[in-house]
Amino acid sequence: MKQMLDWQGITRQGAHQGIARLRKAQRDLLETAELAAQVRSKHPQMGCRDIYYAVREQMPRGRDWTEQLLLNCGYRVKTPPRSFTVAGQGVKPNLIEGKSITGANQVWQTDITYVWSGGRWYYVSFVIDGFTRQILASHCSRDLSSASQIRCLNKAFVSQNRQELRKLIIHTDRGVQYTSEEYKNYLSCRDLRHSMAHYAWQNAYCERVNRTIKSNYLTYYTTDNYRSLCQGVAKAVRLYNRSKPHRGLPSRLSPDQFVKELNQGSYPDYRVNIWSKLTSTKMVHVN
Repeated sequence: MKQMLDWQGITRQGAHQGIARLRKAQRDLLETAELAAQVRSKHPQMGCRDIYYAVREQMPRGRDWTEQLLLNCGYRVKTPPRSFTVAGQGVKPNLIEGKSITGANQVWQTDITYVWSGGRWYYVSFVIDGFTRQILASHCSRDLSSASQIRCLNKAFVSQNRQELRKLIIHTDRGVQYTSEEYKNYLSCRDLRHSMAHYAWQNAYCERVNRTIKSNYLTYYTTDNYRSLCQGVAKAVRLYNRSKPHRGLPSRLSPDQFVKELNQGSYPDYRVNIWSKLTSTKMVHVN
């Protein structure tokens, strides 16, 4: 052994150190894979970078190394196709484009998505806070009525424990449920302002939540009837709020973690700037 090490110009101490580094690398790899598997058991479609942020305190190495390792191990996420909504009549203007949100309960976004369960379509609605990114309420319905969307919004109001919500902006797409007189009257009676997206990207926060809950969670649950679908949606919302790192929040905190730190006085200068053509620095100008 000594002759072989001398021939390669390696000391015995250097050889032991090299073996120790190799064993450490193997331990780091196995530990990272085990942690990733634990996260994926709860969040089946969570991306590699979010997996790192979800358990960053336990990860043996840094973000880039972890992300590359997980990509090489087959953890890459495939993006599913998107759907589109037919607009109703009597649309409202977009009140949030270019707006700077400085706190919770200033802008809520809501939307409907379709979920196939038990041989038929059901309709799942969400209400999210544009500042905290929390899912404030969800509702599973057998129909696309405006009453179902009002019920979902009521759940969100109840979740806020009677906080001051006057002048709150409710931002929706232009679906017939939201353009109905029933829905508009409901908002008007509560002194709430109604804003509408004219394009899908103007309701981006809720569109993203729809896709995440369906593709990252419900796809992996057994939802073969209405009751199991409701249970699956409730479980997915809890996981999303409590433990899914959010790339739009400081330090990639989960929405619940972010709210907890806000209540402790952290991030006093944090704000959410809604994208606008007039304020964007990423527009391409062609002369």
